[in-house]
Amino acid sequence: MEKIILSENCFGPDVIINGESLFIHEYDNRDPKIIEGLQDSLISKLHELKSGMGINDWTAIAEIVVSLSGEYEYDEENSIDYSSCDQCGNWNHKKIYKKINEKNSKVI
Repeated sequence: MEKIILSENCFGPDVIINGESLFIHEYDNRDPKIIEGLQDSLISKLHELKSGMGINDWTAIAEIVVSLSGEYEYDEENSIDYSSCDQCGNWNHKKIYKKINEKNSKVI
């Protein structure tokens, strides 16, 4: 990956890698393998960088996993909505997701 462009325009955000957009529109006639290869390159690079990632990075990845995988459901009963800490004033929350059909599995 020699050049990455992050942009936003009338159609929303876009990622362009070496002149190829990851955005797929209804008239896009490119071979899907081109885009898949670019996506794989990004995921591969992410794997290489994992030792330097902070908790905000890991939180973003976990949010993607629980929202897109279809394997987790939000545990509303045991989760805690935003509330202010009496000690420090920070806004705290706890969002618990459980594996679907595995109610006693480990929570991420």
